[in-house]
Amino acid sequence: MHFDALTLAAVTEELNEHLAGGRVQQVVLPDTHAVGLEVYACRRRHYLLLAAHASHPRVHRVGHRLRRGVEGETPLLLLLRKYVRGAVLERAHLPFPYERVLFLAFDHPEHGSTTLVAELIGRAANLLLLDPDHSILDALRRTPGRDGRGRVLGPRHPYTPPPVQGKLPPTDDGSPGYRERLQDALDSPEPLWRVLVVRFAGVSPTLAREVAWRATEGDPETPAQAVEPAAVASTLQELWSLPQSRSWSPGLGLDAAGAVVAFAPYRIHFLPHFQATSDISQAVEIFYAQGGRDRQAATDPYAALRRTVADLIRQARERVERRLQALLQDAPEPGEPQRLRTQAEWLLALNSQVEPGQRELVVPLEEGELRIPLSDRLSPVEQAQRLFARASKLERAQAFIPRRRAELEADLAFLDQLETDLALAEDQPAIAAVQAELREAGFLRPRPGAGRAARPRPSPLRFLSPEGFTVLVGRNARENEQVTFQVAHPQDLWLHVRDAPGAHVIVRSGGRPVDEATLRLAAQLAAYFSRLRGERAVAVALTERRFVTRRRGGHPGQVHYRHERTLVVPGEWPQELEPAAAHRRP
Repeated sequence: MHFDALTLAAVTEELNEHLAGGRVQQVVLPDTHAVGLEVYACRRRHYLLLAAHASHPRVHRVGHRLRRGVEGETPLLLLLRKYVRGAVLERAHLPFPYERVLFLAFDHPEHGSTTLVAELIGRAANLLLLDPDHSILDALRRTPGRDGRGRVLGPRHPYTPPPVQGKLPPTDDGSPGYRERLQDALDSPEPLWRVLVVRFAGVSPTLAREVAWRATEGDPETPAQAVEPAAVASTLQELWSLPQSRSWSPGLGLDAAGAVVAFAPYRIHFLPHFQATSDISQAVEIFYAQGGRDRQAATDPYAALRRTVADLIRQARERVERRLQALLQDAPEPGEPQRLRTQAEWLLALNSQVEPGQRELVVPLEEGELRIPLSDRLSPVEQAQRLFARASKLERAQAFIPRRRAELEADLAFLDQLETDLALAEDQPAIAAVQAELREAGFLRPRPGAGRAARPRPSPLRFLSPEGFTVLVGRNARENEQVTFQVAHPQDLWLHVRDAPGAHVIVRSGGRPVDEATLRLAAQLAAYFSRLRGERAVAVALTERRFVTRRRGGHPGQVHYRHERTLVVPGEWPQELEPAAAHRRP
C-alpha cells in the first residue's frame, strides 16, 4: 500500500514523541535495502526500521527486535556504526513540504553531528548519511554519475534534495492564481481520485480515494469535473491540517472479507471496514505482517528461509514418528517369545499323540491347561519349527526394539531442539546452521555432487555477571556441544531447562563458590534461550559439568546429567544485564 507524505508526517511526530533524546544502541542491516536502529529512550528499547525497498519504502517503529539479515559489512553500515551507534537522536523532521523525505539528526559524543536521510520515493528510494555540512558520507544506493533526477549520490558530494515535481500543493500556499489552477486541474473527465494523484503533490492513491469519497459523499469514481472545486479544496485542507492539529486517527482499512488492504493516519471511509490502532507505526507493521507472504518477507527478510527450514524439520519429524509407530506395532507382547517356545517344546514332545485333522492340543499343567492351536497344513514337527523360528524372531525384536525406540525418541528430541534453535535464530547464518545440522544428522538427503559444506564456526554468547563470573550460552545444538564438552572445566557449573529443549549455560567458576545472584542470572539465561521463553516459572537444572555426559549414540548437545538441583526462575531477560549485552560474543 502507499506510504505517503501524510503518513510520514504522522510517523515523524511519533518518533519525536517516543525516540527523541534516546541513544542508539545498535545498528543492523535487516536486508540489503533497509537499516534497523535500536534506540533506548524513555527507559525502554525501541526498534526503528528504515526501508528503501523500491516497491514498499517506509519508516516506522516495530514491536520486535530487528535482526541482522545481511552477511558481511557494507561501507554504509560501518559508517553508521561509527557516527550513529552511541549517538543521541536529537529530532526527526520533514525538510520539504509534501515530499517523502525524512531527516534524522544525531549527535555523537565523539564524532559530532550527522543526519540520516530517508528518501522514500518509489524506485528511487534511498538512505544517505550526511556530515554537518550536508556532504554525503555514503548512500545505500550510490550513483557515481547523475541519476534520473540529475543528482550525484556518492561520498564527498553535496546532498541536493529531490527535484520539485511541479504539481499543485494539496493546500492553498498563498501563491497567485492557486484557485484558478485548482479549478483547471479538476476540469477532467477522469475519476477524481486519479486526477488527485496525477496533479497534486503529496497525494497517494490511498489518500486520493479518501479525499474523493469525502468530497463526493461516497463515490471515489466520480469524474473530477463533476465535483465542486471548493469541496475538494476543503477536504484536502481538512486532511493536511492533521500535522498541525495532531488529531491523528491511525488504523487499517479492511475489505469485505476482513483482509487488511490499507493503512492510514486518518479514518478510512472508502473501504468496507476500518480498524483503529494505537499509532501509525502499529498500523504499518500489522499491514506488512498480515498482508501476505511477500509483505511478511519484507518485514522479516529471512522469513522464507525460516519457513523452508521449518518445513524440513516438520517432514523429518513425520518420518521419524511413522517409523516409531511401525516399530511399536511390531513389538511383542510381554512373555510372548517364551509362550511360543513353550508351545513348540510341548508340540515336539507330544507330536506322536496328535491325530490327523486334530485342531488343538491340550496339555495339562500344574498352573492350568496349555492349549496349542494346530494347523491342518503342517505336521506337528513343522509347526513346532515355525513356533521356534517365531519365538527367536520375537526374542531378537525384544532386544532390538528398545534400542531402536530409544534412537527414534532421541531423534524426536533432537528435532525439538532444532525447532527451538530455529525459533531463536537471529540471523541468516543461524537459520542456515539449523538446516546444516538437519543434513549432517541424516534427516536430509545429501545433495548430488555436493561435498561436505563448510560449517560456520560456533560462537556461543558470552556474558559477565555483576559479580564477575563469565557465563557462556550455547544458542543451538552445535554450540551446546561446544560449551559443554570443549570449553567448560569439569568443576564449572552447568545449567539447562528441565524437560524442554534449550541452551546449555556454563558458569566459569572452576570450582569456586558462586553467589546466588549469579546462579539465578545464569538460570534466567537458560530459560530465556529455550522453548519456555516468556513463561512465568521455569524449572532449570543446575549441576557441575563433571556430572554431565554425552548421551550414547545421541546427537550433538544431547546429554545425561546427575546430582542436580533445581532453580525456578522466570523465562525473561535478566535485568542485571545491560540491553546492549544481548549479543556479546566470545
